[in-house]
Order: sequence, then C-alpha cells, then structure tokens
Amino acid sequence: MNAHYDLAVNLPLRDATAERLAAALAAFPVNPTLLAYPSMEGSLGAREAIAGWMRRRCGHVVVDPRRLIVTLGARHALSLALDEACAPGDTLLVESSTYHGFRASAEARGIHVAGVGMDSDGMLPAELERLADTTGARCLYVQPTLQNPTTSTMPLARRRDIATVAMSRDLTIIEGDVYSPLAWHDRDELPPLAELAPDRCLHAGGIGKVLGPGLRVGWLLLPDDASHQRAASTIRLATDGLPALFPSVVAGWMADGTADELLATLAGRMVERNRLARAILGGDLVTANGLHAWLPCGNAAEIEARALARGVRVTPSKPLAADGEHAVGLRLCLGAEEDIDRLEAALRIVAAVR
Repeated sequence: MNAHYDLAVNLPLRDATAERLAAALAAFPVNPTLLAYPSMEGSLGAREAIAGWMRRRCGHVVVDPRRLIVTLGARHALSLALDEACAPGDTLLVESSTYHGFRASAEARGIHVAGVGMDSDGMLPAELERLADTTGARCLYVQPTLQNPTTSTMPLARRRDIATVAMSRDLTIIEGDVYSPLAWHDRDELPPLAELAPDRCLHAGGIGKVLGPGLRVGWLLLPDDASHQRAASTIRLATDGLPALFPSVVAGWMADGTADELLATLAGRMVERNRLARAILGGDLVTANGLHAWLPCGNAAEIEARALARGVRVTPSKPLAADGEHAVGLRLCLGAEEDIDRLEAALRIVAAVR
C-alpha cells in the first residue's frame, strides 16, 4: 500500500515560511553582482548574519564569520567536515543511534563507522574513551542537542566530559547542530562543543530544520584559517561557488528579525504537536518539543510494517543504528504533515498498531 501519512521525514512546518518567502522574492533587489561568480565561502554579509544567529539562537558566545563557510545545506557542511577530518580506511566514532545520512556519507568514503554507547543524556564519555583506545579512531561525530533520533540533549557536564575525552585522545570533533534553535529554553546554559573545544571542532549547522530544507542554506564553522581555506578550495574545485540568492534572503531574515519570528512560531506549534503525540501514544514516548519524537519498542520493525499497511510511514531504529548496541524504537516526525488533523490521524494509527 502507498503511504498516505508521513511521519518519516524530519521537516519543520513550512506554511508561514512559504508565505514570507513569496513576499521576499517579489521584492528582492536583484542586481548584476548577484549573477556573478559568488564568493567560495559565501558573502561576508551572509556569514556575519549567520554568526549573529549562531550567537543568538544556537548557544555560541564567539563566532568569527571569517571562519564560516556557507554551504548547500547542513549535510553539505557535514560532507566538507568529513573530507577535512577523515580519510578512507579511518574509523569514525558516532552515537550508537545516529543520523543515517551522515553515516551513509562516511561509509561511501570508505570510512568505518563505530557506534559509541548512549544513555538518556547522549554519548557516554567512558565508552568514547574505550573505543578511541581500541579502534585508533581520530574523529568523532556527535549531536549534542535534540539528538536524531533519540531527542536527547546533553547536559553541560556531559558536554564537558566529551570535550575532555576528545582532547585527551586527540580526536577531531564533527558537531552536527541543526536542531538547537528549537531548544530555545536551554540555549543559554548549553554551549555547543565548538565553544568547549574550539581548536578541534568542525561545527556544521543549517537553517533547514527551522525554515525548510528546500532553501539549502547551511554553514560550517572551521577551527582555523588553514581548514577554512581547504574547505573553500573544495567548493571552488567542485562548483565555482554556490548560488547566492537564498543565502542572501535568509541572511536578511536573520538580520531583520524575520527568522527569529518564524522560529518562535514554529517552536510554539511544535510544543502543541509534542503534547498531542504524548496524549495519544502515552508516557513512554520520548519528546523534547522538537521536530521528532522517539518511541522505544522492542518490535519496531513489526510496528513499522503494520503502520505502513495502514498508510503511515515511520522511521524504524535499524537504519539509524551504527554497529553494535543501539536504541530500538521508532522515530516519529511531527512536522511533515502540515495539517494537525492529519498528524493526529497518523499518530492514532501508530497507537492502534503498536
């Protein structure tokens, strides 16, 4: 049966952004400069606006826009980080349940991916230390805030412990951070790893989980000038630069407060949707008022099949797992269905078949 409801694709609600984008494009001041070859790292104005957003909405204290690269979405930023930090044959340490797109990118490059055990606060420092010793890995990928798929957010002590292990074992950190603007109530207390270990962290972010991935606006914060130059050279060799229109629009929104307004609207609506999901699926559903929820269940594959038979797509844990032990459950995306009545119908189907 073809799926009728989508709880599998992690999208923000997009109707408010679409309305604003239509108005912005109708009034956008197009000039010949926009149609020339773009800067390889993105315009300085765009990077300054992104740096301000990162300080205002993502927990950063210091962001040097000269160390930023504007990318074609956050996944492009992660790919650039991989090319900088890892080589074919290397071992990359990741959370035992992790973002499947990044794992696939690593494996396509001939990089071995090893899963590090987790608890409700995220990656376990002792397990990271053990695997760094036994595998000889020199790189770590971690999502400290609203982790995909488990929704966990590392408390400050855990972040410090992960940074300490990385420094003691000489690990380069690739930090994936696309959800932190939605953790608006915690951002002042929870600095990203790029703040705790700035000399060894490649920090990848993007606006797709706030305004919509179709904008393809991401960024990579590099730890030094040499790595920044290498990333810019990679873009130059591959593309001669990235399209400047949408980064210019997004930068304008970040500068004038539109992006903050759209974030506040999204955050409020996601609180409502997480509350609805808990009411339907019960107290064992793990939520953090983000775009996705996590439903622990030992028979995830069976529930997925039963839900799909009734027209609901979900994401089971197996594609999200690295090797070894991993959390078993279903990721339920709460933003792909714009209509909340359709979301409710889909969640009730999942509740009926679990």
